Amino acid sequence: MKTLLLITIMVFLMVEVSAQTSLTYLNNALVAGDSYTFREIQCPDPGNAGSKQIWDFSDIQYTGKTQVSNLQSATAQKLSGAGDFNLLINENGYDYFMKTYLGGMDECGYENTSLKLTMAYSDPVVKMRYPFSFGDQFSDHFIGIAWYSETSKIDFFGDHLVNADAYGTLILPDGIIENTLRVKSVKKGLQVNMCGMTDINIVKYSWYAAGYRYPVLSLTIAQTQASGATPQITKTAFTNTRQYQTKSTPVAGTNVSVKLADPAKEIAKPEVKVSLSPNPFTDKLTYNYYLSEPMAVSVELFSITGKNNGWLVKNQTQRIGLHTGELDAVIYGLSQGVHFLRFAFDKQVVILKIVKI
Repeated sequence: MKTLLLITIMVFLMVEVSAQTSLTYLNNALVAGDSYTFREIQCPDPGNAGSKQIWDFSDIQYTGKTQVSNLQSATAQKLSGAGDFNLLINENGYDYFMKTYLGGMDECGYENTSLKLTMAYSDPVVKMRYPFSFGDQFSDHFIGIAWYSETSKIDFFGDHLVNADAYGTLILPDGIIENTLRVKSVKKGLQVNMCGMTDINIVKYSWYAAGYRYPVLSLTIAQTQASGATPQITKTAFTNTRQYQTKSTPVAGTNVSVKLADPAKEIAKPEVKVSLSPNPFTDKLTYNYYLSEPMAVSVELFSITGKNNGWLVKNQTQRIGLHTGELDAVIYGLSQGVHFLRFAFDKQVVILKIVKI
């Protein structure tokens, strides 16, 4: 009996572990030739660490700003003192010189020509190790020298700590993503130049999900403090859910590419607005939306854990005009608390939080 119980527990644990997202070189390494767009959002609180977390970011606001990243082979470009690198990331005016390999990824240096700034690491920053799963962590010491306008030298050294500190369900305005792995990295360093010293502390949270090569959400909190000065804090956050799943094997330094969605080439559809009343509600909730053209519509009910609790409308082609529907709490067995309605209008997705009281 004890043996049977032990086997049952082990099988349960194996199923739970296998459901978690694990970062691997095959599925998550940078791929030369990729180009994708991050959409900036107002920076939310990163939430808690641990297992079975629920990050409810359904109410985040988009700022309208975007940031484009381009990945290319760096074999033809050089950065003095940066060592061996094989891939270049062009992002927000910076060129980051990276080394990708089966066991992980290193940052070897970066430059910004408009700012006349270069950084070369004599001891690179280890950014990732593969495979990487919930509970995994590592730390790495780095040393580098930066030059400003080729005349001002800045010594930079410190430590980089990376921890897969949480997993759970990520709720965004355009979807609910289960089995999401959060990776937290902390880069602590000291810059030393002829004018003094500056403490650098950069905390970054990245959420990864199966089927997405790159993070679907990233959040960065950077703090700098020069000697005797007030700390300066900058917060940024971006989403990148417009990725196609890839089955290609990335090869460091080659032009293996992943086809990503290009929003500029998509045919713009009229945006559909959804209204709810009352919300919070006790027994019944009414929803309304107006279609300016015929289209396929689905309305799906989710629990706060991301579980499907039923379909109110499933892939139904609806005519032009105003449409009204009703959610009956008794029919769907809703308990008190937070739930979600997911509206799909062709490719447009709207997720709204509802509260049963």
